[in-house]
Amino acid sequence: AELAAKPPPGSPEGEEKLAAKGKSSGPSARKGKGQIEKRKLREKRRSTGVVSIPAAESLDEYEDDEAGQKERKKEDAITQQNTIQNESSSADTPGSYLLQVSSEHLLVLIFSLVFKVILTTNAPEDDASNRYSRTDRTTYSRYSRDANSSGSSVPNNALEKRIEELERELAKERQENARLLKMTQDKEELIGKLKEEIDLLNRDLDDIEDENEQLKQENKTLLKVVGQLTR
Repeated sequence: AELAAKPPPGSPEGEEKLAAKGKSSGPSARKGKGQIEKRKLREKRRSTGVVSIPAAESLDEYEDDEAGQKERKKEDAITQQNTIQNESSSADTPGSYLLQVSSEHLLVLIFSLVFKVILTTNAPEDDASNRYSRTDRTTYSRYSRDANSSGSSVPNNALEKRIEELERELAKERQENARLLKMTQDKEELIGKLKEEIDLLNRDLDDIEDENEQLKQENKTLLKVVGQLTR
């Protein structure tokens, strides 16, 4: 019965079975078997943590797996470093913003003070006083708002007292300047009067010199007449 079931050697069915048998026992079959063993080896290594290398082919697979683990660790380290840098940059942003705001407030205060000095130097006395007070109040109110918005620790009462002291000192200085100016004007008027008197005295002196010269001439004439009469 077995002999009857086998196909003849030259038939198509016999050739297909021979080809299938050749494939199962050829290099492809051995390669597939090696891949199965490698897969089993990886699963065993992952579950137990024990590395066993039965053949030279498994050594290459083990090295590839180790290289992959090192690459993954390197990528994880880079990702963690980028995360830390992003967090630190986001944490530094409010500080830099506050620094920029404080710099802007300082520039505003400096420009206000410069403008105040220019007005005080170039404007007339009364107009400069009014402008100075108005500019000072504007500068103080602006600085007070900026200080409150930026969380400044300087109390408003201290600033108000300081500004009042500066205003009193400025008023005293202006009174002193006005007094010195009045004294200067009085001295200039006195100098002008003295110059006029000196001019008058110089004219009187010229008249006296002319009169003296005339008297000298008359005296000479009289002496000649007396000399002739005595002869």
